[in-house]
Amino acid sequence: MKSIKYSVSALLMSLAMTSCNDYFDIKPSTFIPAETVWSDPAVVTSVLAQLYSNVQYEEFKYCGDVFFDFGPRTLALWSDEAIVGFNPADGLGSMDAYIGDDWFYTYGDTYKEIRNCNTFLRQIETAAIDENERDAVEGEVRFLRAMHYFTLVKRLGGVPLITEVQDYDENTDLSTLQLPRNKEEEIWEFIRKECFEIGDNMLPATREPQYRNRVTKYAAYALASRACLYAASIAKYGTLDEAHCVGVSPAKADYYWEQAAVAANKVIADNAYELVGYNLSTPEERVKSYRAFFLDDANKEFIWCKSYMVPDIVHNYTKMCAPYSFRKGFGYGGSEEPSLEFVETFEYVNDYDGSLKVTRQNGNRIERIEYDNLIDIFKDKDPRLAATVCLPGDKYQDGILEIRRGVSNGGNIPNVGESNYPSNMDSKIRLEDGSEISGIGKDGPYEDKEATKTGFYLRKFVVEDQEDYDKCTNPWPMFRLAEMYLNLAEAETELGNVTKALAALNMTRHRAGIHEITEAEVTEKGMPWLLDRVRNERRVELAYESHRFWDLRRWRIAATPRADNGGKGVLDGYKATALYPWALYGAGAERDGDTGLMTPKKYVFSKEESDGQRLQRARKHFYKRNYYLKIKNDDMKTNPKLVNNPEFD
Repeated sequence: MKSIKYSVSALLMSLAMTSCNDYFDIKPSTFIPAETVWSDPAVVTSVLAQLYSNVQYEEFKYCGDVFFDFGPRTLALWSDEAIVGFNPADGLGSMDAYIGDDWFYTYGDTYKEIRNCNTFLRQIETAAIDENERDAVEGEVRFLRAMHYFTLVKRLGGVPLITEVQDYDENTDLSTLQLPRNKEEEIWEFIRKECFEIGDNMLPATREPQYRNRVTKYAAYALASRACLYAASIAKYGTLDEAHCVGVSPAKADYYWEQAAVAANKVIADNAYELVGYNLSTPEERVKSYRAFFLDDANKEFIWCKSYMVPDIVHNYTKMCAPYSFRKGFGYGGSEEPSLEFVETFEYVNDYDGSLKVTRQNGNRIERIEYDNLIDIFKDKDPRLAATVCLPGDKYQDGILEIRRGVSNGGNIPNVGESNYPSNMDSKIRLEDGSEISGIGKDGPYEDKEATKTGFYLRKFVVEDQEDYDKCTNPWPMFRLAEMYLNLAEAETELGNVTKALAALNMTRHRAGIHEITEAEVTEKGMPWLLDRVRNERRVELAYESHRFWDLRRWRIAATPRADNGGKGVLDGYKATALYPWALYGAGAERDGDTGLMTPKKYVFSKEESDGQRLQRARKHFYKRNYYLKIKNDDMKTNPKLVNNPEFD
């Protein structure tokens, strides 16, 4: 059939017939006639490999071309997790940054991949596939198609739902191929049904180690759980606007919470995965374990991940995030610096309030607390903090992170331009005992260069012992067991099932070694408090994994007014926050025997926020219209049956 040949040819034009993945043995070629594609097992496998390759993973390099001109970035920069550490001239370094109406946009390219999936599915019965694997391969392709629809619906709301190849030739009236948008709810329901069907009936429960990056039935359930969680949130907190094909009926909220819980339980109940380090007993063990498992694509917590391998499939996230003095001459570094606000979302082991203690009441006055070591201010914090963030005074490679902004005399914090506020990283300051120290630590904070602006660097996903920073191969988690527990906790909380919610929520809290929430506390404090704890746990546990940006959107709390309390949106003029350590002038300094650095004997700390003075970082702006992206004009012109999203008519 001529139209099939056109479809296959279009598919093959996008294929680079070289190995893109170690899980598929792909036959190299530059051109294969469309007539023989489906009769050659190696080529069929290569087509499947390319379908995997073209999923939008939102990983280490996702935002590289969106609002920066070089280097990998993640969505953390457009949430309240991180700020960019580069100079003020670099993108988000300006004092105001507004999310674009079509940032992170995808439409035409994603529909090309949907068409490729549909083409594969049309050929599935006759393609050269082992009969014992045919159903599983069909399940894989349907999963990938569902992923593409998930990518579209969370950005755009309702989109045209196309599940079969649209045939065309030179005589086709193209207007017959132009379809209107389906309702947003129809897309969520399509994803849910597809994932349950292929999980229940098609996909295997396990894969051989060499095929671990091909999806199993648990990946399908994981996608169903996440999609239903989104749909339920939008039903409860969003606005139904059928004229623009966005929103979900409020009456469907409980249904989707229930379905999110069902899907999560399908993953959890079979015990196919585990929370790595769940039974460890000391904070040190927990920190070490939590740091390590994100660097291992064979760990027992990942349900599905994107793997990398040298020489061609690599990333350089470590290069972009490495602390300033540990960059190995590569430049860059400090790309996605955690904010103080983010650091303080990590609770203390036995205290829900994670605020760092920088001052205390002494009679009628407030005084700054003095600390012997930089790291002491973080004592008794959730161990996940030290596994996620490089803290002042932390050990790193064969040294420490020396983070210090200047010198405090009597607890007073110097202003910009004063002698104890160094103007460059080469400045020296003499303390009261006559010892001389560098005014600014070798790792900042400093307004210029790539030194930290917040007082922190990222540790999660950063490979300390990486020889070549441009050839990182640590994986990107797409779904992991911890998310399933948190999806379940959120769904059960929204449904009012406290016992079930706490059973799920306390799994990740137990693994972390922090206080487990009791039903008595929920009775005392109320369900809104529990929901806040669930959301905070999600923010901490899934940090920097491209969840937070979408969570703020689906909960409708990014813009003003917030859907939960009518207050100011999280990203409405969001200011960066920082923690600045200061050497105490009167305490003096001594040479550290391990590092050789002249090290202050006492420190005080100040909390800073973007004000154009000590901390010069962007205020982020997110508006209500940004809950859905603008459909670009070219796509609107290509299909006149589309309606644009609210406020973009």
